[in-house]
This record gives sequence, structure tokens and C-alpha cells, in this order.
Amino acid sequence: MPDGARSRTEEITQVLRDEILRGQYRAGERLPSERDIATRFETSRGTVREAYKKLEQLGIASIQPGGARVVPVHECTLDVLGPLLELNDTPDLRLIDQVLGVGALLISYAAELAVERDDPDRLSSVEALLDEVLDAEPDDLVKMHVPRLLGRAFAEASDHLVLTLIVNGLRTQFPDPERTLGFPPKVDPDALKVIATELKAAVRGRDAARTGSLMKELIELVRATLKDTLGTQEREVREAVS
Repeated sequence: MPDGARSRTEEITQVLRDEILRGQYRAGERLPSERDIATRFETSRGTVREAYKKLEQLGIASIQPGGARVVPVHECTLDVLGPLLELNDTPDLRLIDQVLGVGALLISYAAELAVERDDPDRLSSVEALLDEVLDAEPDDLVKMHVPRLLGRAFAEASDHLVLTLIVNGLRTQFPDPERTLGFPPKVDPDALKVIATELKAAVRGRDAARTGSLMKELIELVRATLKDTLGTQEREVREAVS
């Protein structure tokens, strides 16, 4: 497919995807015909057909005899998470909280598996990362995105392919917290270092259960911080409007 047609396909896919996610088209509703969309975007029906195929790959549309129909969001793939997070100018607190809640469970499990697997080389990489955290200045800890780095390190050390792919998928859909949130997540650096100290001891002592519990505690700390910050922002917006 020529570059021009490819970019046009991507543009149509993104516009229709966002319209579906915003509820402009309801679940089960048939999308406009290829001819109508081609007229709207001043392009060919072949380009629209490719866009519809991409929507189907996302799981957000189903191509059936008679046209494409909208699929309920809960039946879509993980690939719609990123667009959902960036759909509006203000971040969706409930959705972000759900991402972090699932992340806490996954990373906690990955940390336990990593310690149980007891690969010295992989665990030494985790310990080296913890040393960096403990040596970092408070301002640098914010830039490091410690929970994400540790989560990735433990996922890789777990040697569990499916788990690692799921963690990677979440990270890909939530690639830049600062861009999604509109501000850098500011977790208490002292609290981070306390957890990092205990994590290092748990990893060195090969205490799998404690390691998993501490990683869950770390992500729950981020979760509570964001919930408090975003909740304050929402109240300020409501007060400004009223």
C-alpha cells in the first residue's frame, strides 16, 4: 500500500475509533457504508475497507455481510486501552485506577515468580536497579518512573512469556504517564526508598511472598497518590465551573 494511502487509512481508522469510543456509534450499530465514509474523507472505498479491517483487528468493529458493526468495548482487545486513556482532555481517573489495580496484581505475581525462579543473573539486574533507586536524589526518582522500571525488571526475571507479554501490552498502552496525566506522577521519595530497601532485602533473602507483597505495596502507593491528585483536580474543575 502506498504511503499516502496508508496514512489516509490510519487517519480514518483513528477518527472512527475515537467516534466509537466516545459513543457516537452504539454497540451493535452498523457503521456507515464504505461509500459514505469514502465520500466523507474524499478517498477511495479500498482505503476505507482497509480502515475497517484495522478497526476489526482492534476488536472494536466486526465486518459482517451487509457492513461493519460496532463491538462493545468490553469485547475489544487491549489495544483500545491507550486510545481510551487519551480520549479526553482530562484523564479518566476510574480507568487509570483500573490499570494500576490490574498492574499491581500482575507485577506482584511476576515478582514472586522471579524470586522463586532464582536466576542469579536476572535477579542481580533487579538488585542493581534497586541500588540505583536507593542512590538517586529525590528529584531524580520522579524521572525514573521506579514502579514501571521495577515492574519490567521483575516481569523479565520471571521468565513467564505470557505474563511478560501482558505487562508489555499494558506498558505500551500507557507509555508516558506524564503525557496521559498532564503531569509527572510525584510519589513520596522517602516512601519509595523505604520500599526499595525492603525489596532489596526480600530479593537477597529469596523471600518470594514478601517480594510480591512489596511490589503490590509500591504500585498501590502510586495508585493512592494519583487518585488523590486527580481527585483534587476534578474538585477544582467542578468548583471553577460552579
